[in-house]
Amino acid sequence: MSEKSLKRKALSGLGWSSADKIFQQIVVLVCGIVLARLIGKEDYGRYGVLAIFGGISNVLLEGGFTAALIRKKNVTQSDYLTVFYSNVFIAAFLYAVLFFCAPLISNYYKDPTLIPLSRFMFLSFLFSSFGAVQSARLYKDINYKLITKNSVVSIFISYFVALILAYRGYGAWALASQIVVCAFIRTGYYWIFTGWRPTGTFSKESFRELFAFSSKLTAGNLLGLVITALPNALGKIYSLAVAGIYSNAGKHFNSVLEFLSGSVLGVPYPVLSAIDDEDRLKRVFRKFVRIKAFIIFPVFMGMILVADPFIHICLGNEWIEAIPVLQLLCFGGIFYALDSSSGDLFKIKNKSGWYMVSMILHIVVFSATIGLTIVLKLHYLWLIFATSTIYFLKYLITSLIANRLINYRPTELCKDLLPYFFIAAGTIFCGYLLHYFISDKLVLMLCQIPLVSILYVGILYLSGSAIVKEAMDLFKTKGGSIK
Repeated sequence: MSEKSLKRKALSGLGWSSADKIFQQIVVLVCGIVLARLIGKEDYGRYGVLAIFGGISNVLLEGGFTAALIRKKNVTQSDYLTVFYSNVFIAAFLYAVLFFCAPLISNYYKDPTLIPLSRFMFLSFLFSSFGAVQSARLYKDINYKLITKNSVVSIFISYFVALILAYRGYGAWALASQIVVCAFIRTGYYWIFTGWRPTGTFSKESFRELFAFSSKLTAGNLLGLVITALPNALGKIYSLAVAGIYSNAGKHFNSVLEFLSGSVLGVPYPVLSAIDDEDRLKRVFRKFVRIKAFIIFPVFMGMILVADPFIHICLGNEWIEAIPVLQLLCFGGIFYALDSSSGDLFKIKNKSGWYMVSMILHIVVFSATIGLTIVLKLHYLWLIFATSTIYFLKYLITSLIANRLINYRPTELCKDLLPYFFIAAGTIFCGYLLHYFISDKLVLMLCQIPLVSILYVGILYLSGSAIVKEAMDLFKTKGGSIK
């Protein structure tokens, strides 16, 4: 792919994916507020403890095949067919296993309602398996326009269904319906509008080639899911109500993380995978690191700042215990999001084994933290704080290892990250000072957000930030570049 074509696709991908995630952010925020007022903590807890099983199934279902397809330079129809048949077979097998294991899940949490709820909720990954290849093709081609349209339709309809069910008192079923309906519509949309059909036969050669890369990536992702199983630990160690608090705070945190994952975190990998020249790869990689820092620091720091007024105003006093949970999650989210760059390099450089090793070390430390929390009978907030701190330590280690693959020195990384960190921290501190002068939480939040935004962008612009100026040029001329 020529450099000019790659620039154009990258800019288009960033634009469409950002529009997609902004829409999702608005819908999830508004609907999440309404759902939180209609659904109790226990129902959120039931949804949260089942979400991990769906997450494990999705990782096994994808099997790292999507990343393998995106990374491969010349993908054949045989490759796509092999991944499609593999996905459908794995999904059907996993659903059958989880269908019959539903009573065991129910007995573990001593809640019989989890049997039918889990069997319904797990339909989501079965539906998704039929559209995974179409999705991978679009991501490989950086065709975020069609992905965005699909997302808008599926998110809107699925949340509309969830709101109706929640209003009628279906509780956890309303939350489960959102992901099931979304998966069904999203897959149907791909089948209608992408034009790709599974015509051909399964190839053992393609499977072996793709599996050699994807297997280690899958193992690493599975280990990473142990960290996201925190709601399960909270639900068993403490109570379903505590798991519900975490699940609701996590839902708002994840909505922001998904926005970033689908835009500034998701676009770099297919773009970087298309680059062969090492010098150009490092140059473009560093620009993406700066773009991530430019957005990640103010977004998560800003969430920490407004978590208190947001929870009080939007969710009500019933959910005030979610405030410190959301703030701690955002602290860890900064480093989780930044660490995506290390994962991109591991995949591009065919070092998926290194990625797996990093996740093994992560899970060992995390498991020790869980054990210590249980033995000492610590408050659940200490567990969440420890988890976020581990993300910080993991980022330090993996970035040092991964960046060596392109000779990206620590001094260069600090030069790319620290200006955005200090400017974001300074402007957030200015926003925090407002609470000494404004007592009304709604007015406080409405003043903090624009003040911090204007200060942050203004300081960067006046200091000569290339990213801010390029973004402004992009809006003015619909141009810009990724050099």
